[in-house]
Amino acid sequence: MTIVYVTTVRFPTEKAHGWQIANMCEAYAALGHDVRLVVPDRATSIRQDAFAYYGLRSRFAVERLPVFDALAVRWIPRRVAFALTVWSFRRAARRRLTEKDVHDAILITRDQFLAPALAGRGRAVVFEAHDVSPRFAARHRAVARAADLVVSTTRWNAERLSAAWKGLLRRPVLVAPNAVDPESYASLPTRDEARRALQLSPQEHLAVYTGHLYAWKGVHVLAEASALLPPGFRVLMIGGTPEDRETFTRFLAERGLDQVVLVPHLPHAEAMRYLAAADVLVLPNSGKDWNSLHTTSPIKLLEYLAARRPVVSSDLPSIREAVSEREVRFVPPDDPAALAAGIAAAVGDDARVAAGAALVAGRTWRARAERILAALP
Repeated sequence: MTIVYVTTVRFPTEKAHGWQIANMCEAYAALGHDVRLVVPDRATSIRQDAFAYYGLRSRFAVERLPVFDALAVRWIPRRVAFALTVWSFRRAARRRLTEKDVHDAILITRDQFLAPALAGRGRAVVFEAHDVSPRFAARHRAVARAADLVVSTTRWNAERLSAAWKGLLRRPVLVAPNAVDPESYASLPTRDEARRALQLSPQEHLAVYTGHLYAWKGVHVLAEASALLPPGFRVLMIGGTPEDRETFTRFLAERGLDQVVLVPHLPHAEAMRYLAAADVLVLPNSGKDWNSLHTTSPIKLLEYLAARRPVVSSDLPSIREAVSEREVRFVPPDDPAALAAGIAAAVGDDARVAAGAALVAGRTWRARAERILAALP
């Protein structure tokens, strides 16, 4: 079977959606399908080969279509630049998808602006619904008309879309949360080995967060919690854009939060060493944001569990869809004192570590790809 995944994102990209797309394409390829990822030929700061950057084992074709990359033009307002870039890529994709080699292909996208352009092309159209805003369903009913299958990463998303698109959907929305590749964590170094390689203190207790420094991720709460941790603790935060790290550095300096160390964004294989070096891994998502509350299906949560380290997480409906108290230690969101207490208590929580490793053993990208293909007509 030929599977064509079409998306407007830069590839590779430091954003989590690039990681998700790369892993899904690899999973389809590992199942023996002819996979082609169609992306715009956009500027990216990542110089590594995409397969090396993401640490992929199964290869697939990557087609880059020429577009007007307005997002690379600084003087164009960002919203205008985004619209121009999407319009340019949509035109290029429509031309590409009229060619005979995709007539019998499964077409997949997670871009609401592309899904209607895929209608009537290929054997079937799959739309992956991620980060569905409160107004999304009403504004994008054309997506429901175009898609043969809609896939949601959370039940909350699925329920909203099912209600808003009633009578338009060809089949029920498939709930398929994000996944992980447990095999890639099987050979992680020990805590002490990782610390020696990273030149980190073997004596300190390290609480580690990986990801972007957006407010809804709860990173400011984690930073404030660092001041309330017992002596001997340090917080490492890996990731973020250069601009966000600069802003966050000022925040830390203004608050005198010197127990936090910022580490620039790293390729996935390098970031994994920091997971191995941790005593506790932290998912401090805020409860003040609808995305954080309901629609996020955090890949990093499953990666934390696969790394076999204790996990402390904000207690949110979106997180509860993926895990329970058996696997992670929950704390109230947006509460630095509660987060600090949870981190301190989580050190050495071997029972939850074992339960988390057992949970993610079956939550693979391959299994997710099989479920999506099985749901198609």
